[in-house]
Amino acid sequence: MAPKRPLGLGKAAKAKKHKAVAENGSASENNGTSSDVAVASELPKEKSPENSTEGADELTVELGAEIDANDAVGQLAALWRTYFVSEEKKELVLNGIIHECDRILRKANSEQRSDSDEENVDITGRFYAIYALALSNLAFFHTEEREKVDAFFTEAMERITRGEELFPDSVDLLFAKARIMINKIALTVISRLDKESRVSNKVPNGAQLLDECLAQWEKAEALTAKLQKYDYYNIESLDFLQALDDLLDVVDNFGHDRLEGEDSDADEEDEDDVKLDENHPLFSIRNTDKYNKWWRDHSIIFLENLDKRLAGEDRKSKNHPLTTLRRELCKRLGQSYLMEAEVPSNVFTTLTYYAKDKSEINGLTKEQAQKASQELFSNALRYLKDSQDDDEPETWVNVAEAMISLGNVHDLDSPEQEKAYKEAEEILTKANNATNGKFDDILHNLLQNQ
Repeated sequence: MAPKRPLGLGKAAKAKKHKAVAENGSASENNGTSSDVAVASELPKEKSPENSTEGADELTVELGAEIDANDAVGQLAALWRTYFVSEEKKELVLNGIIHECDRILRKANSEQRSDSDEENVDITGRFYAIYALALSNLAFFHTEEREKVDAFFTEAMERITRGEELFPDSVDLLFAKARIMINKIALTVISRLDKESRVSNKVPNGAQLLDECLAQWEKAEALTAKLQKYDYYNIESLDFLQALDDLLDVVDNFGHDRLEGEDSDADEEDEDDVKLDENHPLFSIRNTDKYNKWWRDHSIIFLENLDKRLAGEDRKSKNHPLTTLRRELCKRLGQSYLMEAEVPSNVFTTLTYYAKDKSEINGLTKEQAQKASQELFSNALRYLKDSQDDDEPETWVNVAEAMISLGNVHDLDSPEQEKAYKEAEEILTKANNATNGKFDDILHNLLQNQ
């Protein structure tokens, strides 16, 4: 089983995600209709219109120049994007989106249209995706009301099904369905379990549900690759990988009573792992590395597709929102390799310095543990270096600490170890000078142990 995951690794980008406001940006949907898949935080800030809240529950949305004021679905997409990136999520705004979906659908199905009515209400796969996502998001405002939560997800999936009937090749619907499915697992299954829960006719197997959800995401990936449509790899789609990361964290720590925001590593040595029965709905998720590996593999695919988008953008600008998104994803990938390196690096350290009489621990010899941990720390460094921000010394320190960890698993006083420590010292000194001594302790510890 993989080492403990820090709580909320997948939440790392949420603060940045909420800073943006809705902007223009569109891509052609594969069925030939419009699909506004770019979101505000991925567009150059100098081009972003101001989004203003004029009252406690009133939201003003300004449209990009390319969105026709008479395009009802285009305006709906702009409203949804504004809601998605807003710092404060308001149920009233979400209800407004749903009411607008209802209105557009009624009008599209109406045979009574005046000649003077210039509004375009052409329905697309994106329309049904927004409709379903909005309905499912209502569940987050009523988490204690089981029947309402169930009803929201039921209605959301009905919209997805209807959309699939009309637009069977819609990428929007594939991504939306995966996002709805993962949130449904969290809110209608995991949140209702306790340590005594068992798989039954009324309590589904969590792994089976998760497999179905991940398969849906893979379908979306395959279709975007086939159509070479990479605009779908944006901050909104990344929300799925964040949700999966958070779900795996919850499963990993299931049974421990922790306050939200508390690190799962806190007091870890003082509490026993909560053992789950083999028939527990979450047993098959927790007792495998399969899903952590899936998260990483598909985060890498996401990053590769994001790079294909950046190839056509101004990636020289470090403040370009796509570049910012890329740095955040690289940071998370680097952290995942650091976590995986914990076990082999601890085995190497123990066998080298504290248990020289033993030949192996956890099935690893000293040589095997050393090789594995060196590879993992090197991979972590590759991504953490790409996550660095010139204006955030903390990101430099992340690299330095990974270099120290890499140095620790090289032979004592070897050239490789000395090189890693020297590079780490240079980075820490630079970061310390830039922050008026904020990293004195880390730098001091490094110098003391050399």
